[in-house]
Amino acid sequence: MSRNNFRHSFTTDPDDVARYLEALLEGFRDRKLTFRSQQRKVALEPAGVMDMSIETSARKGRVRVTLAFSWAEEEGPVVPQLPLGGPFPGR
Repeated sequence: MSRNNFRHSFTTDPDDVARYLEALLEGFRDRKLTFRSQQRKVALEPAGVMDMSIETSARKGRVRVTLAFSWAEEEGPVVPQLPLGGPFPGR
């Protein structure tokens, strides 16, 4: 498992699910998502254009709703590269 992988499953009620979704909403607005369990903590910074998918299924009396979000990680500030050997801007 890489350093940013995180999985946490549990049984809860609709009110707790709503609280988790509200925390996700706040994290997306702040551009910082933090996930914690007893063993791990992972911080992500969503940015730029994102892909989102919503899937629902029902089988043998069980219903599943899956939300997925993905984006490209930013590499940090872009530093313009000057061509080697000139011409140099402003000279």
